[in-house]
Amino acid sequence: MKIVGIIVEFNPFHNGHKYLIQKAKQITNSDIAICIMSGNFTQLGNISIADKFKRAKIAIENGIDVVIELPTIYATASSQYFAFGAVNILNSLNCIDYLCFGSETANIEELKSIANKLIYNDKKIWEIITQELKSGISFAHARQKAISNFLTEDELYISSLSNNILAIEYIKSLIKLKSNILPIAIKRKEDKNILSATSIREMIYKRDTTVKEYFPDSDNIISSAIFNDYLFEFIKYNIVLNGKYYIRSINEVTEGLENKIYDEINTSNSYDEFIQKIKSKRYQLSKIKRIMIYIILGITKTDFLELNTYDNVYAHILAINTNKKNRILSLLNKSSNTLIATSLNDNLIKKQNEIIKKSLLLDIRASNIYSVFSKEKINKDYTNKIY
Repeated sequence: MKIVGIIVEFNPFHNGHKYLIQKAKQITNSDIAICIMSGNFTQLGNISIADKFKRAKIAIENGIDVVIELPTIYATASSQYFAFGAVNILNSLNCIDYLCFGSETANIEELKSIANKLIYNDKKIWEIITQELKSGISFAHARQKAISNFLTEDELYISSLSNNILAIEYIKSLIKLKSNILPIAIKRKEDKNILSATSIREMIYKRDTTVKEYFPDSDNIISSAIFNDYLFEFIKYNIVLNGKYYIRSINEVTEGLENKIYDEINTSNSYDEFIQKIKSKRYQLSKIKRIMIYIILGITKTDFLELNTYDNVYAHILAINTNKKNRILSLLNKSSNTLIATSLNDNLIKKQNEIIKKSLLLDIRASNIYSVFSKEKINKDYTNKIY
């Protein structure tokens, strides 16, 4: 029996995702597809357009057999932490044969070569990044300048493409974990029926009805879609209530950025206006949007350092293929060396070590805050049933 792992956000699940799943199963000849999926807040600082349980259900209906939640601390972080958190879970299951991911290239050896060079020169790269940041440029720009010292022009271009960035981080994580999981790159399909998740969200926001042809279960998603606009008043409340000292403690807030955030919240009338005022040459939009999520969820620098460890690994199952449920759960419980949870409860959480307990409580907090925005009942993590 072969098992393929896929790391996703499904925000929302679209035709490109469906193609990736089909291709991954075909290439690997796998019987089971397990995905690690972001919860209700995502890596680029967005609130999910639909809640994690709804997205997990759609994934099962379209070829995935098990959906495991990527802990919030990783799901809302930059690419290297996002990738490592997800790969660490897959690796801990001790039954995953392949990791498939979409990228701009299908040349896995090329991606592996880049990953190995970046790992080998990691210390020097960070030294250069630290120096470059002093000139006032963004982290992304500083990193690109740093790695240009160790990659060829072709490699530098390949490593700059959005999906390749994550692909390389996945491979780096596999190498660091000394994992036996085999990485497989699947080139993104160019097709008139495939749009990016970003484009689909923009079309839904603009109420463009032609968007329905690009993703399954569209009516269900569109009717309850949630956007970053919804966050503004909640962010404002948190900033006014807690003040500059609180903002200063928030993850990724550096060098007096708390002053800019505190000042601009009073002069802004919307989420978009607010983040555009904070954005600068040094602080890119994705970083600013992540900080807004950290403010909402109360994720401090201390929290981030404490929870981003090899030991913060567990598998909270959001949905499962009922036809394979017993077979899959039996396999996971036998092979895995980490917590396999089909539902959450206070007793289960109390039994975990302090790191996992704190991470699980953060996941629950994120779900409950999302439920406030979606005007649904809270504590879905306690009531969700794997049938």
